[in-house]
Amino acid sequence: MSPATNMATYLNNHYQGKTPEQLIQMLYKGALRNLRLAKEGIDENNPKKRGEHLGKAIAIIAELYTSLDTDTKDESILFLGELYSNMLMELPKVSITNDIKALDLTYAYIKQLNHIWETQVLNITPVQTPEITGKENLAGYNNSADQYGNSLPSKSLFV
Repeated sequence: MSPATNMATYLNNHYQGKTPEQLIQMLYKGALRNLRLAKEGIDENNPKKRGEHLGKAIAIIAELYTSLDTDTKDESILFLGELYSNMLMELPKVSITNDIKALDLTYAYIKQLNHIWETQVLNITPVQTPEITGKENLAGYNNSADQYGNSLPSKSLFV
């Protein structure tokens, strides 16, 4: 077997048996990792590292965006669509401006979305709740309802 075939087999086995909910969690974690590494690239003045990981983070967020079930006109779906869309408009600018604020804001939102996903969808008990500081704080948001007091939908929001 060639190394490429071995890698393809490994990747297929790695994702096989994962539920769509677990795959979404993996996407969130991958986005967080790549956003952190893109910021390190900026801090280290390493444009290759910044660009490589920024591109991966953008691709992951685009995948999250396209996985939304747009046939469902649920308010939470519309909110996520707009949030992902805004991230996808702002993140490419970072490659030109090195704007760490945009990275930090995106990281904070994805971190909070991951936390909500883990606690509400996957029913994972958090060891430590994520901290969000500054204007990006989703004040008033609790884990069982959105900021308007609407309960979170029980069915999957994703295709």
